[in-house]
Amino acid sequence: MATNQFPSLEPAFTVRLYPGKDYNIGGILSGEMLSAFLNFLLRQKPVTSGKVTSEPGFEIPLDAEVVMGSDMARTAPTQTHTRIDVNAILRNSDGALVSYKYTGVVEVDEALAAILAGDPEAKSTSFGKALSHVTFETGSESLKELRTSLFVGSARFLIEDGVFSIETKVSRVKG
Repeated sequence: MATNQFPSLEPAFTVRLYPGKDYNIGGILSGEMLSAFLNFLLRQKPVTSGKVTSEPGFEIPLDAEVVMGSDMARTAPTQTHTRIDVNAILRNSDGALVSYKYTGVVEVDEALAAILAGDPEAKSTSFGKALSHVTFETGSESLKELRTSLFVGSARFLIEDGVFSIETKVSRVKG
């Protein structure tokens, strides 16, 4: 039976990513600027580059560290929007591995431009100007609902004690 109702969102996860070094590939044939941001565990004492945690009450038990990942950013020639493509591997607290991916569009406003330029006066941005479609893949039975659910995210860019990170609120789309 069909309904005439728009889907709703159920809060699912909070994600915090710490981008690594920026590799500016430069202008490409389409006119976009292509950059890659790589995240890895590089030290003997593990230093994680992010965390994905289930929201209180959400039924899928995810408490995962980012093991490795990459963030490709394609900035439009107008410099007003960037397309993002993030791929990461997560290790859940139970040892299960999860592929975490998202694609999206980011509006580049003055606040974000200041962060990306390394401006010492840069301030954190608010949610709503970085939106994404999030997918998970895993062989774990305890996380199997990740494979059959549709997720979307809204991100903000943070500067805390001089450290840059990206915080995304991920919601499951409900019919």
